[in-house]
Amino acid sequence: MSTSDSPSKTPEISIEHQPDCSEFATSIDGWPRWLLAARVYALRSAASCAFSCITPFPCEMPQTVSTFYLDSTISRDCAPQAIAVDMWMPTPSPALHSARPAIINFHGGGFVIGQGTDDRIWTSYAQQELGAVVFSVNYRLAPGYPFPTPMEDCIDAILQIAARAEEFGISRDQIFLSGFSAGGSLALSSWIVLQDPTRWDYHFELPIPSIKGLALFYPGLDWSISREEKRRGCAQPDLTLPASMTDMFDCSYIYPNRPREGRRDPRLSPGLMEDALLKKMPPTHFCLCEHDMLLAEEFRFISRLKAANRDVTHRIVLDEQHAWDKPMPFAPKPSVMEEYTVTINEIRRWIDPSWMDRGYAPMESMETLSHVKSDSISNSSKRMLPIVVERSISSTSF
Repeated sequence: MSTSDSPSKTPEISIEHQPDCSEFATSIDGWPRWLLAARVYALRSAASCAFSCITPFPCEMPQTVSTFYLDSTISRDCAPQAIAVDMWMPTPSPALHSARPAIINFHGGGFVIGQGTDDRIWTSYAQQELGAVVFSVNYRLAPGYPFPTPMEDCIDAILQIAARAEEFGISRDQIFLSGFSAGGSLALSSWIVLQDPTRWDYHFELPIPSIKGLALFYPGLDWSISREEKRRGCAQPDLTLPASMTDMFDCSYIYPNRPREGRRDPRLSPGLMEDALLKKMPPTHFCLCEHDMLLAEEFRFISRLKAANRDVTHRIVLDEQHAWDKPMPFAPKPSVMEEYTVTINEIRRWIDPSWMDRGYAPMESMETLSHVKSDSISNSSKRMLPIVVERSISSTSF
């Protein structure tokens, strides 16, 4: 379910006061916003059509899929019923006395395309395997709603879903976030703001829930690095997303443009969060792609989590590009369900740590392949299976 894309009230900056953003210049910087919006609309329509052709997950248990709407309350673009949320719930609905875990998911699409049902293979599978209630948030999209509105919509969804826990039959103490690409970035940025909302002058009327874990698929974590720098860091730059697409994403989402220092805001670049925040991170699992311009920044953040002794696991899917699990319009590759299964098992471990002691098979492969390091990933493409690169589990309780 797509949300509207009416213009955002972005403040104008006079030319004489514009910062130097030349290192982040793109081929479409001079385009008027209406032309950018028209091109995005065409891409959005094509993507929506293609995603509708993806083979659905063959769910073995009855599910109810529905959509409800939430008010936008914390954005400068506040509006009633502005945020659509798709929900996967077991059938029959959970009884009030048997609260289930909740997964709140955020779709990808460069902050400009996509909708909650794009991840329906993941959401259906997670609902079935975990018995959870799964929500997928249709945050409002750029260029009509540039940063920080999409992130603020995600925060609104987290707060309001948690506040209605009894209605949805979920436990406020078992809320997990998942996200793909831009959605992974939004999940982590939302968690950051929830830790200290007044830092950015947010004042929430609803209680802030504790997030028990994050499952992040190939997230963008550092906007202070230009696309050119990111591509240069890849073993095969030609396999990364094309500049024509990333230019559209960047010009749409970061408006007005920002210099390097302005892009270090952790709401925009969550991988640059301060060490004090890093030490509060809940259990986190990453699923990464070998031929992705985001891989280096993801490794840097994972290394920081490991150094802080956090509970972090991660896997790399070799010989695959960014968003490899969205092979429009075909059925997903076997590696997709394998990685989804590993991620679900991690969430299961977060829900019940004793489950690991009862036989968690993927743990063996984690230990066996723990010798593979980030600087050798580009040379390891001869391996055919997805791999776990490293594991760090803190003794700290959450």
